[in-house]
Amino acid sequence: MTRLAMALSFGTIVLLAAGPGDAQWRYTDDRGTARVTQYKIDVPTPYRDAAEWVGPVGIGKPALSADQHLAAQRWEAIQRIIAAEAAMLQIRTVPQTPLRADTGGPSQPMTTMCVAGELRAMTSPGSWKVIGPCSAGFSTNYGTNGYGTFGSVTVR
Repeated sequence: MTRLAMALSFGTIVLLAAGPGDAQWRYTDDRGTARVTQYKIDVPTPYRDAAEWVGPVGIGKPALSADQHLAAQRWEAIQRIIAAEAAMLQIRTVPQTPLRADTGGPSQPMTTMCVAGELRAMTSPGSWKVIGPCSAGFSTNYGTNGYGTFGSVTVR
């Protein structure tokens, strides 16, 4: 009988001393309603990552570190900058740059070479196209038959 009385008295003391638990995790559901629960495990899985700690801070209670506070401040600053730039785009007209027509040619000058009195341009690696005669001031001293000439002497 004394054991039963001791158990009942202990249970009564625990029940009266415990009191209601502090709500510690807050989340917002799909309807936009903010809900508060005692434990993070009570938060539905889709909202668990977005739940925030709203309970007391102390020994055995989660608290944000200094790095987490700095990261939160940076993120809020970034959000403010994005919102300001979005508002500026609505006010400011962005000048439209005219589109340039594609001429279809190469963007850089083609490589040229004077061979046998003919000016040739490279169209693709290893492929050359004759585009006209060589200029008068530029000569490779090669005749049209493929042999070198030095003055009036032909070297074969």
